Amino acid sequence: MAMPKKIKYSLDLNPPKIGNNYLEYGFERIAELMKLTDEKTKYLPRTIMFEDLDLAVSDFVDTGKLELVMDGKKVPCFYLLNERWGEFERTWKFMDGDHNVPTPYITVRRIEKKIGTRLGSAKSLIPQLMKFRYYDVPILDEGQVIFLRFKTPEPINVDLTYEVSLFSKYAVDINKFDETVFKEFAAKQSYIFIDGNPMPLFLDNVTEANTIENIDGDKFFVSKYNITLRGFIRNEEDFQIIKTYRKPAFSVQVI
Repeated sequence: MAMPKKIKYSLDLNPPKIGNNYLEYGFERIAELMKLTDEKTKYLPRTIMFEDLDLAVSDFVDTGKLELVMDGKKVPCFYLLNERWGEFERTWKFMDGDHNVPTPYITVRRIEKKIGTRLGSAKSLIPQLMKFRYYDVPILDEGQVIFLRFKTPEPINVDLTYEVSLFSKYAVDINKFDETVFKEFAAKQSYIFIDGNPMPLFLDNVTEANTIENIDGDKFFVSKYNITLRGFIRNEEDFQIIKTYRKPAFSVQVI
């Protein structure tokens, strides 16, 4: 009976580089290197700020689940900053570049922000400034795959409340938007996704349509819907590279 061939293993290890010496690249250089890697490896969390949350909610109303189409035409939606809202409230008329926006139209503005309850309202949660999460991110460096180990803090949870208002001269428009809103929140909550992260939305209350009059004497209905986003913010600048290492290279020789 023939004896099996003896296999000799040789281990070729590149010792890992410990420390933050790769921070000299900066995040721009890291992003440039990651572009050369497989798309599936780009799973390092990205920066999410208040502007991203505002934009996601505005898109949810404008082109997302609450998009309103009347007579085959999309109802325009405008995101208003609080400074702009003060001017708008005095006239109850939204002006574009042509100084004319026919009804119906929708406005969105953020009216409240407070400590987040995305993970519950317990008094003690994970310290959000402590870095407990670790991510090993593969990148190409001089033709070799290396891994950057990131240490990241917990996201900062925030609750943001938005007032969505529909202005129209006809009550039928209000009724149609009511149907859209209540249908979407029939399961008590809806979701938006920011960089792949699901964040819940809750319908807090609806103010029944009232007739208002602007300075030109035009009368129309307005209906308001308060929607709360239980989201979070985080900043890539708070991430820390604590280690870099390379995968060990094995070679097999058959004798």
